[in-house]
Amino acid sequence: MGRRRVWRTALTAVFVVAVLGGVAVALRGQEWSTLGRLLRPDTAGWLLAALLVTGAGLLCGMRAWTLTLASVGAEVPSRTGVRMFFVGFLGKFVPGRLWGLLAQLRLGDAAGVSRGRMAGTYLVNLVVVLLTGGAVGLLVAPAVLGTGAGLAWLLLPVALLVVLAVRPGLLDTLVRLAARVARRPQPAPLHRPAEVRRSIGWQTLSWVLSGVHLWVVAVLLGADARTALAAAVGAFALATTAGTFAIFVPDGAGVREVLVVAALSTVLPLPAAVTAAVASRVLSTLAEVLTAGLALLTVAVSDRLAARGRAATPPAGADARLTPTPG
Repeated sequence: MGRRRVWRTALTAVFVVAVLGGVAVALRGQEWSTLGRLLRPDTAGWLLAALLVTGAGLLCGMRAWTLTLASVGAEVPSRTGVRMFFVGFLGKFVPGRLWGLLAQLRLGDAAGVSRGRMAGTYLVNLVVVLLTGGAVGLLVAPAVLGTGAGLAWLLLPVALLVVLAVRPGLLDTLVRLAARVARRPQPAPLHRPAEVRRSIGWQTLSWVLSGVHLWVVAVLLGADARTALAAAVGAFALATTAGTFAIFVPDGAGVREVLVVAALSTVLPLPAAVTAAVASRVLSTLAEVLTAGLALLTVAVSDRLAARGRAATPPAGADARLTPTPG
């Protein structure tokens, strides 16, 4: 038991160091000097609000993930689900994107969830994230292509999301296709397809809330609030979704910034769009690390308190055994 605890502590330390290294790489090379245009005393409150909204968006993403876990028939305590999600989420900062999944598989084993179900959760969540990210991302299409063509591009992913919301069982086909493309074993059929409908809703809300910070930044840099809203929210969702395919760089570093600058240049001058992309990277990374850290710390403290409570509670019948029998 002691040796197992040492190994667990060592692996946790290595994972934390790897995540921190990935965060440093993701933030390295940014044009920090451009942030002087944004960091002013009158903007502090707005930037703090943007940070909080981004954290709320991440919590919505966590809820979407736990619903996909339930959809494949895996029921775990809420604290376990929070730990599994955020450990896997932080793995995106480690190049290769494999380590977060491996950590989730390990946590799933400890919680009694088979690796097949965990792999199924990964695939279902991947399809939901990509589809919702693409749908929300195409909000930027009217600003880039014009209103007519942009709305036409927006119809396809929105229609697909509506179909999946009405018939969530169809997601099985997409998940099996994703498994075939990724050369992974075919997952078991969904046990609770209705949970996928709720997952789509929560993940869509997650994209919208997470993209609000970029809108706040764009407005602070001089963009028109009404014009910039769809462009900023769509740009963040589209750029982040595209960044997931850049598996060898932490959190899509570089890919995301290029797409954000391209999209925001329709509502901001190019130098301001570059500043917005840098600010978005800093704000979103800070919000993600703080939210994940606080969530994992809360779960750890809660587990510790629960363990102490169990240790302090005598076993059933113990009082009766210790009470002397009369006469």
